[in-house]
Amino acid sequence: MTRIMRDSDRPADIPIRGTDIAAGYVTGPGKWPAKAYQRFRRIEHARIDCRGTKPEKAEILDVEEGCSDVHKAVTWVKKRKAAFPGAYPPIVYCNRSTLTPLFQAMRAAGLHVKKDFRLWVTTLDGTKKISPMRGVTAVQYAGEDITGGHYDESIVYDDNWHPGDDMPYTKKEILDLVKKGVAAQLKAGPTKREILDLVKKGVAAKLSAPIGTSSITPAQGAKAAVDAQDALAGLAQQLADLTALVKALPAATPPPDGTKTPAGRGTEPGAGTPDGAGTAPRRGGRSG
Repeated sequence: MTRIMRDSDRPADIPIRGTDIAAGYVTGPGKWPAKAYQRFRRIEHARIDCRGTKPEKAEILDVEEGCSDVHKAVTWVKKRKAAFPGAYPPIVYCNRSTLTPLFQAMRAAGLHVKKDFRLWVTTLDGTKKISPMRGVTAVQYAGEDITGGHYDESIVYDDNWHPGDDMPYTKKEILDLVKKGVAAQLKAGPTKREILDLVKKGVAAKLSAPIGTSSITPAQGAKAAVDAQDALAGLAQQLADLTALVKALPAATPPPDGTKTPAGRGTEPGAGTPDGAGTAPRRGGRSG
């Protein structure tokens, strides 16, 4: 099933209705302020790195004049893959004329489309598919001349891509999230062993939604820990810390009515459009 992704350098210009993914910049002149994502609370967020300086903060690299080039793309893809081993491949945004030099640079570095990186290809002329479609996650087919607004529109073809899935938590964020989840579960009355098993599963799993842009409740935090997909690397020490934390918790038997229970505080709720056609981003009259 396809989805609609819209992007702009003015987030307020992206319509909410009909938007499945809202994409904006984390670097460059069109960088979105963090609060801009709050407008899209029930919509997936994709992040675009224009400068190629934040592979750990964005799923997409913008390769075009005024942003990054194919040589920087090689370095960016390598860094992104190293930061998120086993995650969805890094995505490179570019126009059709850039594909050949991009593939050449990637192959010279031992990187291959689909396996090591994927593509977001811009046409902006209404063309919704290219040939071949191997490794193409999305096609940006409509600029503002077609959309009628200061935003561009893309069709996302890969159901497996969910931006934000591989944004990691810091150690402190993991500890805080699990503490809140455990505190919430204490109210529900599971045994301490059940809680310890929950923590082990949570630490061994890859936690998904980035803190600061999600609306995870304490109970959802605990469930996310269990349901997350891939193991995070290097969390052995964190597991030990959390195991000690759980052992230090009071007995899990629900206290009598009227007595205090551990407080489970919820987490706080929780990008410029890449220019198509390989030209420098225009200001004022287009979506980025």
